[in-house]
Parts: sequence; C-alpha cells; structure tokens
Amino acid sequence: MPKFVIASDWSWGVEAVLKGRGALANGRSALDAVEEGIRAVEDDPNVDSVGTGGLPNAEGVMELDASIMDGTNLSAGAVTCLRMTKNPISVARKVMELTPHVLLAGEGATIFARRCGFPEYDPLTLEAREKWKKLRKAIFSPESEASKKTFQEMGVGPGYDSLKIIERLAESLKSVMGTSHGTVGVVAADQEKHIAAGTSTSGWAMRFPGRVADSSVIGAGNYANGKAAASSTGVGETAIRHCLTKKICDLVEDGLSPTEACEKALLNVLSREKIDYIIGVICVDVNYNVGGACTREGFQYEYMRPEDTAPVIIQPNPVRP
Repeated sequence: MPKFVIASDWSWGVEAVLKGRGALANGRSALDAVEEGIRAVEDDPNVDSVGTGGLPNAEGVMELDASIMDGTNLSAGAVTCLRMTKNPISVARKVMELTPHVLLAGEGATIFARRCGFPEYDPLTLEAREKWKKLRKAIFSPESEASKKTFQEMGVGPGYDSLKIIERLAESLKSVMGTSHGTVGVVAADQEKHIAAGTSTSGWAMRFPGRVADSSVIGAGNYANGKAAASSTGVGETAIRHCLTKKICDLVEDGLSPTEACEKALLNVLSREKIDYIIGVICVDVNYNVGGACTREGFQYEYMRPEDTAPVIIQPNPVRP
C-alpha cells in the first residue's frame, strides 16, 4: 500500500475523505484525490453550502466558487461567481491546466466551462429554494425578530461596519436555519510526496450578488507549496484579509508541524481582529502529518492514511489568544 494522507473539514468532509482515499490507494495523484473528494460533496444535495443544494445569493441566483492548487509547481486554477454548472472544482482544474490564468469570473467562467464540455446544469434544488425563501422572509420582514436582531441598523457605504455585517448575517443564518455557512476543503499528499489543496463553496446565503468567496482566492481559501497544503473555512473575508492558508504553508516550510502552523496562524488573526465566529483551517505536510485548528467550538476535520479503515475525526479545542 502506498503512503498517503488526505484530510477534509466539516461532517460532510467524511465523504470527501473516503472518495479521495480510494484514488490515493490506487496510486493516483494528490490532485486527483482532492478533485474527486470535493466533487463528492458538490454532488450531495444535502450540503447547503456547496454545489448542488447550496443556497443562492440575495437575488436568488446560485454563484459558485472553487479553486485548486498543485504544490509541486505552484500551478493553480479558480472560478468565482460561476453559474449553472455542476462541479466548479473541476472547472477550476481546467483553468489551471488549459489556460495561462489563475482565476476566471462570472460570465467568462461560465462560457469557459461550456467550452470545456461542462453542460448547463442548475444546482439550485427545490429544497434549497424553500430554505432561501424562509431566510429572506426572516431577514427582510419588518415584524421578524431575526430581522430586528440582525439587520436593523445595517447600511452600505464607506462608513459601514463590515465585521458587524458578517456577525449579523452569521447570526441570522443560525437563528433561521439552525446552521451557519461553510465550504468543503480537501488537502492531500500522495505516494510521490506531491501535495495539493482544493476548496469549493456556494457561498453565503443572501450574500451580495458578485461576492467573491475565499474558496476561489489562492492563498486564502487554500494554498499548497512543496512542503504543505492548507484549506480554510468559515468567514472568507477574514481568510482573504490575512492570506490565511499561505501563512500556514509558510509556517510549515519554516519548520512548524501542521497543527502548530494552523494554531499560530489563527492566533495571529485573533491578535489583530476581535471575531466571534468560526474560522477553521486544516493542513497536511509532505511527511504525511495532519493538523487543524479553529476559533470557536463546532468545527471538525477528518483524515485518512493507508492504515485507517475509517476516517479519523478530530474536534479541536478553539485557540485562545
């Protein structure tokens, strides 16, 4: 059995790990394992923050984000605000392999997907549409307690408080739907010690149309170099501001373990910002070590090596400044 490791985040990441492990056990690359693992979650209509079954933006439109990175040569591909397409992670890989670019957006990303043979496909399910209607009513109905509690004083302009908007939107999602928002991230190292990372999301429900998720931003949603691969989940704006996954991989390159790197990167975030929401990160290194960290309770990650018959599930304690 070849050596390898694969890790993912959240409870739905279990199916990603199982799918990716199969690819690695058959001698396939870390890049293949990352893509296949993420596709499994994108295809699951029960996950309301990724691919099919995800929740739309404020206008009721699904905009998908994904990126993938090969640590062996720093090749990367990404799509943002991709519409009417089934597997954004596979489109992101095509961007990496077939174009001189890293990121394609909006209509251009959708046209590119069609030219690559991805058929038109509506990932918005009837169940997701009903969830969206419920959330919209709760947020915008004047008599709604959720509306008064979370959006009462929200504004748009140069003086608005972006962190307050993030916190209120996260609170409204929890109060109305019983959950917050998430992504699927997968990181892997194969028998050749090649490392890859990928991330995919349907983004926040009720987000501004055109909002770019960190899942499509290399260095924020994920990153991979010759020593490590990392992925981030939670409030993407924070990951973007801190170049979070790039920082984690740099710390591993400097000699820290994946767990130490994840914890130190999040402690750095908390030293600069006061946040009260989950940021979760996962990381693997070239020596098949695994780590993760989070800022609040409720986060989990899972991993498998060749000797594991089932995913090993870790629920880390939140880091504290």
